Amino acid sequence: PFYQAIVPITCCFVTGNACVYKPSELTPLQGLVESVLQEAGFLENWVQIAYGDGKVASDLIAARPQKIFFTGSVATGKKIMAQASEFLIPTELELGGKDPMIVFAEAKLDRAVKGAAWGAFTNSGQSCTSVERLYVQESLYPAFRDQLVIEARSMQVGVDKEGDADMGAMISDKQVKIVADLVKDAVSQGAKMLTGQDWDFHSKVIPPIVLEGTTHSMRINHEEIFGPVLPIMSFKTEEDAIRLANDSTFGLSASVWGEKSQVERVARQIVTGNVSINNVMISEGNHALPFGGVKDSGIGRYKGVMGLRSFCNVKSVLVDGNSKKIEANWYPYTKIKYGFFTRLTQALFRGNLIGFAVNGLGLETHAQKAKRD
Repeated sequence: PFYQAIVPITCCFVTGNACVYKPSELTPLQGLVESVLQEAGFLENWVQIAYGDGKVASDLIAARPQKIFFTGSVATGKKIMAQASEFLIPTELELGGKDPMIVFAEAKLDRAVKGAAWGAFTNSGQSCTSVERLYVQESLYPAFRDQLVIEARSMQVGVDKEGDADMGAMISDKQVKIVADLVKDAVSQGAKMLTGQDWDFHSKVIPPIVLEGTTHSMRINHEEIFGPVLPIMSFKTEEDAIRLANDSTFGLSASVWGEKSQVERVARQIVTGNVSINNVMISEGNHALPFGGVKDSGIGRYKGVMGLRSFCNVKSVLVDGNSKKIEANWYPYTKIKYGFFTRLTQALFRGNLIGFAVNGLGLETHAQKAKRD
């Protein structure tokens, strides 16, 4: 939550704007952002924090800001965009994800397994760029699955007191119910929980859950989980992997693992806003690159040069000399001028450069003294 506050605030500020930031009512971190900005020397009205629920957000939009930047769910993003459309307020939406991770047979097994575990379970899966679908090539699948299960079972879950816990609890009861419903739905259709079987489907402390046997006909591979659940599936060919990765209404991020030429080729064919190659979730943390999604994952980009310009009114200015010259295309339109234009155009498309130059010079000369007959 702090990262999702301080980065857009910084982008907004360095491009010359004051801003109002409304954190989620679930993760307000009340006072933290203000204290950091105060220590950095920000004046009081440069950044203001507004705490509250959706009603507060609606009131802020009604105040007609010059731009809205939102990070959150698809449902809330649509509501914001609908209200903003009444005032034609430019709106940038960084919404949910259903990020695929594709692992080819040439990938380094140990590294890819570690990457999958961290990408799926960091922050208890409560990240828009979490790995939510894992595709492993058939020949590597058994070894990958077995090692991933060992990795998931070894993770420490709980309140961190000494610095050696890997995962904490979920933030909201509402999201716990969403995770439980999706896992139960998958299991009822034949999926198997390889880890996390001891979860009671109610506690906010959810252990890492690896699911095997899910298909794309199940909700769990189409709806955002936003929790520590990782469905793992196998694929045969490169074409299969691309098809499966693109079979989603989301398009925020993806990761591709394997041999350089293949993964670069595949990365170009995945319909998404960001791709990490032989790594996971690194595109979100690189501030030199624009970040954002396609499809239901949002509209616009922030960070990088493109992202900074999105917080600006990009204005075009052309400067001409302060001369007495009359432009040839200005009034009056005369029969002589029309003749010069006609011959100039004909010479241009016939490749007659001498004719083009002669008629162009004649047109310019005539334009300076042309008068209506």
